[in-house]
Amino acid sequence: MRLRSITLTNFRQFSGTQVLELDSGSVKPVSLIFGANGAGKTTLLNAFTWALYGTMSDDVEEQDRMVTDCVWRELPAGASAELAVELRFDHEGHDYRLRRGTQVRKQSDEQQRPSAEVRLWQTMADGSSEEIGAPQERIYSILPRGVSRFFFFNGERIEKLVKKGAYSEVQQDIKALLDLEQVERALEHLPKVDRRLTADLKKHGGERASEIQTAIDDLRDSQAESHEDLKVLEGEQAMLVEERDSVVELLRQHAGVAPIQKERDRVAAELEDARTQRDAAIRERASLVASRGFLAFTDELAAKTAGMAAALYQKGALPAPLKREFVDQLLEDHSCICGTPLAEGTEPWQKVNDWRQRAGLQMVETAWQQLSGQITQLSSARQELHASLQAVIKRVTAERERVTRLEEAMSELDGQLNDPRREDVQQLESKRRDLEARIGDKRERIGALRAELERIQREIDQKTAERSKAEVKDELANKARARSDLVQSVRRALDEILAIRKEEMRDRLDAKLKDVFGKITIKRHVPRLSKDFELALYEDVNGVELAVPKSTGENQILSLSFVAAVSELAREIRAEHRAEGEPPDDAGTYPIVMDAAFGSLDQNYQREVSRVLAQMAPQLVVLVSKSQGLGQVVSELMPFVSHLGVIVTHTTGLSGASEDIELEGMAYPYICSPAETDHAELKVIK
Repeated sequence: MRLRSITLTNFRQFSGTQVLELDSGSVKPVSLIFGANGAGKTTLLNAFTWALYGTMSDDVEEQDRMVTDCVWRELPAGASAELAVELRFDHEGHDYRLRRGTQVRKQSDEQQRPSAEVRLWQTMADGSSEEIGAPQERIYSILPRGVSRFFFFNGERIEKLVKKGAYSEVQQDIKALLDLEQVERALEHLPKVDRRLTADLKKHGGERASEIQTAIDDLRDSQAESHEDLKVLEGEQAMLVEERDSVVELLRQHAGVAPIQKERDRVAAELEDARTQRDAAIRERASLVASRGFLAFTDELAAKTAGMAAALYQKGALPAPLKREFVDQLLEDHSCICGTPLAEGTEPWQKVNDWRQRAGLQMVETAWQQLSGQITQLSSARQELHASLQAVIKRVTAERERVTRLEEAMSELDGQLNDPRREDVQQLESKRRDLEARIGDKRERIGALRAELERIQREIDQKTAERSKAEVKDELANKARARSDLVQSVRRALDEILAIRKEEMRDRLDAKLKDVFGKITIKRHVPRLSKDFELALYEDVNGVELAVPKSTGENQILSLSFVAAVSELAREIRAEHRAEGEPPDDAGTYPIVMDAAFGSLDQNYQREVSRVLAQMAPQLVVLVSKSQGLGQVVSELMPFVSHLGVIVTHTTGLSGASEDIELEGMAYPYICSPAETDHAELKVIK
């Protein structure tokens, strides 16, 4: 998706019809728009999402007042004013013109939220224009509503992406963007297909098959309900964790206890690492015992077996002087090696046949020889097992002692924070403990639900196996059972595909996140994207990886890095999926439109973020104020700028408030006062 232009008609501050060209190439992908606070930068950002989805962000106030105030005031009662936003864009080789608008009739001085109509046209190969029948559905297929948060955003609020409560939504949006949602939709549809198929089995399959299928249906209902409960619990836990973290952040900022909280952060991180190492050592010990524990009991058995082999060897039975297979061949050929005929029943035949009973089988001797070789290896294997067990037991003991020591240290630090002489700190610490307890309760319930889901799945598998063995005489029921089994095979395959694809995408996104963040940050912090798409920062402290408490600025940098990484990966994925010939130039391409992108960043970070975004984003529209955008931002972005403009503020305020902005050596109006009406004007510089 590449933006070509946006046209606003009486849209909030923007009176009349105003056009902003946005077409840009790969060499200069940036459109840079300046505007004072309140000029209309956030309105312009929301004009894109209103055109696409008919909605605006929650931070936009007075959302009923869509028509420009000065236009509305001058409008006679009963007359109508046009309200519209038109967006021109290209997507994967097709040109589109999108228009959302309406005629707003004035019935009173107060505006009512208008109901706008959306229309979408596609330009055909011959240059003609064809209107799309279901415009909103086509828009959702081009850029799903949830995904738009990564491409149209307020920079000062983008750090919401790293909030605990946002992870489930972010994960779902990422799946949609990276084409994982299609597999999930297929998985959601399969149970409905299975129910329709098994209805015939229940009706015609006989009493036993019907009973089993009813049990399976009940289990699947319980499974679906448990999955929903799990989602709710995980969401509640995420919100509690976010609240707990905010309390901890207050403790970190409290001058009186900041050193104590800092030490507790360090101890908490080390404690988490110690518990992880302890659990890993316990699992390794269990694996050793399960896979090689039998070796501990082979000493006596090996000695007896070796003795038996030695006795047979002493008797000459092993290795045998003559092989039975050789004697059988002589008898079959009816001729001895000396040339004597061996006719069955004759004396020579009888003597050779007697040797057959004393001859040894080749396979038996070979087996004995292999066993003898293995016996000699058992002793060294037992010694290796003993050494490995000693090492892992030592690790388990050491980590358990470390956990105990750190838990005691944590308890001591908790006590210091709970000192009644620090009343405000005590309240915060009390709240933190309460939140920790509630988080622990949620964690236990989540664990119990996951265990319950595993139990239900085992029962479903068992019942499905019983259903396969149940006698079914009706041909229709037999077909239904076979098709249901096929559906379950497809479900298992899709589950595996989804797991593999999700992990692959997460790994690729994590790698890109690290690459982008590394180009921006001046600190030795490393970002990480967890399996649940949780964004976090870590640093190495004396060999221990500790979580880094994120400031507002660091949250913004991490979130912007994530957006850039998502944008780049989306392009790669869409290009890869175009198996039929060469993909369009804009396959998987989405613009980034951001307002106030640099507000919480110092000058060093403003420079680095500007440089990285300009180089990575396929199309970038930046809305900034003079204080944010001049200096480092302009110097980094200007070589990549194809469109430069100013949202001029016209205000009826007191005279003397006029102000200019200097760009590329020229002065341009920035604030015009006094003016006849309050409105915003899009002034194009280049």
